Amino acid sequence: MRVPLLRGANLNTLFADRDDVIRAAALAVLGLASALIYLLLTVRMSFIEFFPGPGITLDFVKMLGPDWQENTALLLTSFAGLFVLYGLALVTLGRGHGPLSLAALGLSALAFALVLTFMYPPQAVDFIHNVADARTLWVHGDNAMVVPPNAHPFPVGQSYGHESAPYGPLWFLLLFPVLLAGDSIQFALHILKFYTSLYYLGSAILIFLLARQLTPGRELFAAALYAWNPFVVLRVAGNGHNDVVMFFFVLLALWALVNERWRYLIPLLVASALIKYVSLMLIPPVVLAGFLMAGNRRLFLRETAVGLGLALVLAVACFAFFWEGADTFEIVRRQGDKFITSTPLVLREQLRVRTEISDVTSDSVARWAGIAAFDACYAALLLSLWRSKAGAIPLIACLSLMMLTFSFFGVTWYRPWYMLWPLTLLPLVPGRWAVGLIVAISMGGMLPDLIEQYRHNLDFFREHYLWSVAAPVIVAFVPAALVLLAGWARTRHSLLSDDGAGVPLAQPSP
Repeated sequence: MRVPLLRGANLNTLFADRDDVIRAAALAVLGLASALIYLLLTVRMSFIEFFPGPGITLDFVKMLGPDWQENTALLLTSFAGLFVLYGLALVTLGRGHGPLSLAALGLSALAFALVLTFMYPPQAVDFIHNVADARTLWVHGDNAMVVPPNAHPFPVGQSYGHESAPYGPLWFLLLFPVLLAGDSIQFALHILKFYTSLYYLGSAILIFLLARQLTPGRELFAAALYAWNPFVVLRVAGNGHNDVVMFFFVLLALWALVNERWRYLIPLLVASALIKYVSLMLIPPVVLAGFLMAGNRRLFLRETAVGLGLALVLAVACFAFFWEGADTFEIVRRQGDKFITSTPLVLREQLRVRTEISDVTSDSVARWAGIAAFDACYAALLLSLWRSKAGAIPLIACLSLMMLTFSFFGVTWYRPWYMLWPLTLLPLVPGRWAVGLIVAISMGGMLPDLIEQYRHNLDFFREHYLWSVAAPVIVAFVPAALVLLAGWARTRHSLLSDDGAGVPLAQPSP
């Protein structure tokens, strides 16, 4: 006799669960394939093989060897594979979601972080500097904001080891996990690498929670846009950049905004700025949006005043550990005078080659032209935010584009990982143009390091100096700029938020 096991069962729920199983299985396969590529790259460039090693900190050029063509093929093939898998994951999640899909996504992101904990940062020396800075403060008891790493013994020499790091005081205080390593610098490398990745995982969780409130049914897709993005994964878990920590606090501020916890807005944004000062520029648009969104504006102003007081207490408390008068900010001023791989650098080199003005004048013209261009973009975006009558999504779009245009124009010292700033926020903006912008930024951002390192091997760049300077800037900015311009032309809205941009790619599950 047959037992009607399914009698009374909800067939829609059953089929939805089956679909979730299929999606989760597909994500697990895609995640495993991605993790294997990350493992391949880690094996080729690992702490275990290359640290400490002789001489100065290494990069992918030294670790992969002298055959630049083979190295380029390896990296480009790996990047292409990761982006294909990323795209397939997004397509899979665009058809629905469920608890098993969420588990597959989260476990895959955790696997990426664990694998890349052992990678010697291939595209930046900052992480090794951060480890030395952590020991300067927490092991040697010196002021890491003014005392350079070279002041204390370290197994390898460091690029910029004679200079302290241009970060805010909260960053150095947050490096306390180095104490778990004791005297073992090798252990400290792994601890701080995974510790940085915890902010990446925490950011993915915050993006999920924010998207669930702002665009229900799209939360898993938004989290995947961030957590599986190869650019994000390699820049954070692979290279250990602290920009992820800065924007973790920005996401917390957005959570406070969405949940009307007004008094925490400014303290959380100031916490972000106490890691890297650049996020100070986000305070005016966030406060403006909060004011426009608040149902009770008197309450908003009162709570914001309390928050301002808390932020001042936080800033004073953090700087109290490090204050050395004007010397506290000396390294920030010195770095602000430098040029590297930026739009102002391209303009400066054009001026030097094609005009007869002095080097000092060309520096000044290029720097202030970039600042003026960004200021114009910043003002236009603030005006658009005001005209949008606020709302969390227009605000997030505004913040994303502020960070993007700041990278385009506002910095003379640009590094590819600065694109982590807009890439942390854009997943929360629904619509095809935001997704296109994420892809363009991410794929373009994988290439400047290769061009910077290998351009001297190509006759064209040796013969055309200005093109050699411009090439990494072009690949970093032009794809994103083209998508942005196309989006503006199509939506006729500077925040990409008209009816055509507001349709999420991911569909709610049945």
